[in-house]
Amino acid sequence: MHEKKNIKIWGINIFMFIFFIITMIINVFYIYKKPNLIFKLWHPLLTPLFICMAIGFSLNFIGKNVPVLNKLGLSFLLCIIVPSFLVHKGFIPRQVANFFDKLFFNKVTNDRLVDGLPNVGINFAQFFITIVISGSILSVNRELLKKSLLKFIPLTLIVIFSSIILTSFVGFLLNYQCPSIFAQHSKNSLLDSIFYICLPLTNGGTNLGINGFSNGIFKEAFPLTTASEIRSYLLPPLLLARILSIMFAGALYLLFDKTKFSGKGNLTKNTFSINNNLKSIPSLEYKNIGTGLFIILGFYSLGVIIDLLISSEIVILQLDAMVYVIIILLMVKIFNLISIKNQLCVEQTGKLMSTIFTIPVLAGLGLTTNFQKLLECVTDYKMLFMVVFALLISIFITFMLAKIFGFYEFEASLVSGISGYSIGGTGNVGVMSVSHREDLLPFSMIATRIVGPIMFVIYTISFRIIYMS
Repeated sequence: MHEKKNIKIWGINIFMFIFFIITMIINVFYIYKKPNLIFKLWHPLLTPLFICMAIGFSLNFIGKNVPVLNKLGLSFLLCIIVPSFLVHKGFIPRQVANFFDKLFFNKVTNDRLVDGLPNVGINFAQFFITIVISGSILSVNRELLKKSLLKFIPLTLIVIFSSIILTSFVGFLLNYQCPSIFAQHSKNSLLDSIFYICLPLTNGGTNLGINGFSNGIFKEAFPLTTASEIRSYLLPPLLLARILSIMFAGALYLLFDKTKFSGKGNLTKNTFSINNNLKSIPSLEYKNIGTGLFIILGFYSLGVIIDLLISSEIVILQLDAMVYVIIILLMVKIFNLISIKNQLCVEQTGKLMSTIFTIPVLAGLGLTTNFQKLLECVTDYKMLFMVVFALLISIFITFMLAKIFGFYEFEASLVSGISGYSIGGTGNVGVMSVSHREDLLPFSMIATRIVGPIMFVIYTISFRIIYMS
């Protein structure tokens, strides 16, 4: 009994934690029994944060205490799969999941209503990712960043193109058939594998890629099909890849962390440390967090303005604003455009955010993940095999090429191999966390946010030429 009293979950006494879990369950139960009360029980920020923290911390505790599997990222996988399953089975009301999806994680849109819900999306995931990636980029060694970028982006592009070619050939051997809604523009198994399997995996993520194609060129090619229907067929391969990527990252950590293929956290084979600020980081001060947050929000706003100005003039460059935010942050770091002290403030803010909210955000995204779509991916053996093959072959190719580019094989396989796929900001955080390579997060984000848009443009042009000419 004494040992149970000493058990703590996220620093909270287990009995107090159970009390909060019961409070969360009562909140959800009231919504289930009396849906009309949801607007009284639901605060747009406080309620979803409490729910996803309660679920996330609980599942993280369970996952961390399962031997062997805890090293394969079980806690992260539980945070994605279990909430999705609970919604699928009705243990968590669908209305709660919809509020998470449309009001907590979604962007504000031009429509007055989004699926019947008021247009007040706060996109907390974007808030989380913006702060985490800002802190990560400004914590990287400046010389390392300058030298590795020139090699890192070409390596990632080589890996992606090689993976697409080989995966499409596998699709050809499996006689892959595209979804029925795309049948009118079907070419052959080889090309369909590229544009209906590889495209969702490597197109820049959900916002830029999936939504961009669903509302853009795919909507133009399939005018009788709604954007939501198109999205529902493009999203499953990416959902599966996000889950598998965390599993594979955990497996790579177990296999290679203590071998000659590991740089022990360093990407390049030189004397640079990934983080050049560790010795100079001052003690944590509340004011530093505020300073860092203000700087991050300022850079984000600048990125949004640049995105608006460029996309209004050049339609093909309608990219996600985070692309420009990352470019701004890279310029700031490479040219030391702000003081080291301010960079440290941003770094501290990013670490605070990643420490507290990585697990809850994964749990929240799990609530919005369609479990039925995941089941369809797993039961569709052709799709499952092609997604697994795409991830594994990219890891293998990266291992083969990493030494040529001056990178450690293990670290390169994470940032150029796995993160070369558009697994999203939270997916990248999950991959880097389970592999204990959080300092490499800037490179994984560059792979997704810089290389992804390059692929988006290539896919857009080639789809129009091949399928619409």
